[in-house]
Amino acid sequence: MKNRTLHFALVLVLLFTGILTVYGNNKHFYESKNGVGLIDGNNRPITDDYKLNQNFPNPFNPSTKISYKINIEGIVTLQVFNLVGQVVKVIVNEFQKPGRYEVEFDAGDLPSGVYLYKLQINDFTSVKRMTLLR
Repeated sequence: MKNRTLHFALVLVLLFTGILTVYGNNKHFYESKNGVGLIDGNNRPITDDYKLNQNFPNPFNPSTKISYKINIEGIVTLQVFNLVGQVVKVIVNEFQKPGRYEVEFDAGDLPSGVYLYKLQINDFTSVKRMTLLR
């Protein structure tokens, strides 16, 4: 019970500060080296490898579109979570080649509320929030 309360409090704090990070080697945080460009933790120059876009429309009822871009192939997982941290839907879980993708999320069986969606591919993770209004 204590673990669940702590997890819920952490999600709320991160949600309200607008900074939601998860474990792993996220490419959200870059350093500039002498103002010349962005490098990753291994001193390699980085490009715009991945991007998770905000769903549209938002708020939505009952479906919305989620788009993302990947420049390196890999196993892509796109999941939707409630604010308690439970997975309510796995939208994508497959190997994908580089490109732009758009998927439709139908929330016809879910109650109104705020949900989080998380894209994971290779070492990249990104989370955004969306609102379902009935």
